[in-house]
Amino acid sequence: MDKEIVDCQIKLSNTAEFLYAHAELKGIEIGPGDQVLIHDPLTHIEFGQQMEFTRKATISRAGLLSRLWTYCTARLELTMLYEVSFSTTRFSHAKKYPRQKPAQQQADNTTAINLNLGKRVEV
Repeated sequence: MDKEIVDCQIKLSNTAEFLYAHAELKGIEIGPGDQVLIHDPLTHIEFGQQMEFTRKATISRAGLLSRLWTYCTARLELTMLYEVSFSTTRFSHAKKYPRQKPAQQQADNTTAINLNLGKRVEV
């Protein structure tokens, strides 16, 4: 692995509008499998603060096989995001999670509510 030490501009924000941490390397492009180590990182800022400062960063370049492996596995792991949903319907049956069954409504439009005390109350 080739290693380079470069300057790195760090921007941090922890406000009601924004929550981010950005690192911009000066004049260096990184690729799949490359590793960046920031020297003397700031790990916590208080709520409402925005900070910008410069640190040194060590970039470790990945070899050809490592770069190819990272590129391929990243493409395959992207498919894990396809089945993201906020509905109760599950389209895939590959994983079965325990799900609560919806409460059945009775014919006279009353709904049964189970309390933590184990008593059943009609509403």
